[in-house]
Amino acid sequence: MKRILLLAMAALFACNAFAQNNSDERGFTAGIMFGLSQTHHDNFINKKNHIGVIITPRLGYRFNSCWEAGALFRYEKFSEDLNYYGIGGYGEYSFVHFNNGLRMFVDLQAYHSFPGTDIDGGNEESFTEVGFVPGVAYRIGHSPVDLKLRYLFVGFNHGPRYYKSEAPGCLGRGDFILDAALRRLEIGVSVTF
Repeated sequence: MKRILLLAMAALFACNAFAQNNSDERGFTAGIMFGLSQTHHDNFINKKNHIGVIITPRLGYRFNSCWEAGALFRYEKFSEDLNYYGIGGYGEYSFVHFNNGLRMFVDLQAYHSFPGTDIDGGNEESFTEVGFVPGVAYRIGHSPVDLKLRYLFVGFNHGPRYYKSEAPGCLGRGDFILDAALRRLEIGVSVTF
């Protein structure tokens, strides 16, 4: 898994040679991402599917047309009785810019999540996640507004086993995962001031 991460990072930085240098843009950024959380509980009595919401507000600073960094807060309604709250940071690197306002980026994000409500009298576990999330952004013409789409996660997740096993599309049950579950599909908006 470490080799895959290193190869992915090398490929991203190699793509930078083809990136176009857009006008230098700097400033504070505020953004919000929305997604859906899907869980499947399968016990001996019944089977339940649950769809929850994920909301990730972000505050950061754009250093130029390629680099942005900041802080994030993450809320996830994991199941009917369990919410997760996370706080951490992110770094966004745009490695390809197209003339029509479209760009491709990768986020390096790190955050710690903790349960907000419990179902087993406080036995729910908090967890840490550090990894890469690729995405696409579209700059609305002559404005500071970006529409963003992010999907996938590759990296370290020291979460409880049920957090990974109850998400269809998550490969790996250990600490290093490739997560293509529904919860990794996020859409949102970002504004540079």
